Amino acid sequence: MTDEPDGVPSERQRGILASIKMLVATLVAVGHTRLEILATEVEEEKIRLAGIILLGTLAVFFFGMALIFLSILVVSLFWNEHRIAALGGVTIFYMLLGISSLCWLRFRVRTKSKLFATSLEELRKDHAELQP
Repeated sequence: MTDEPDGVPSERQRGILASIKMLVATLVAVGHTRLEILATEVEEEKIRLAGIILLGTLAVFFFGMALIFLSILVVSLFWNEHRIAALGGVTIFYMLLGISSLCWLRFRVRTKSKLFATSLEELRKDHAELQP
């Protein structure tokens, strides 16, 4: 496989080997960059979700407290004349809130996440660049 009689690779073979090494180094660098982008996106998503969970928990707690006290107020106002109607109205109101919350939750679960969108776009660009 050598052009030289003493077993030393020729200049042409050394050039090919150097090109292959550079190609492999470039591919490793591209892969490393894509993994860094992916890791950054995961970290950003984790921080975003933690904030959403915290704010959602606070909102649920405070709205829950407000609804409890509003229910007590409504039932207290109608206690003498229409207590059954007041309790039924409050119950129906809570049922409607529960149903609408479930519908909203179902919509959110079915909506596609944009997680890893940047990484996938970069991989598409890389694929397009490598096409002949």
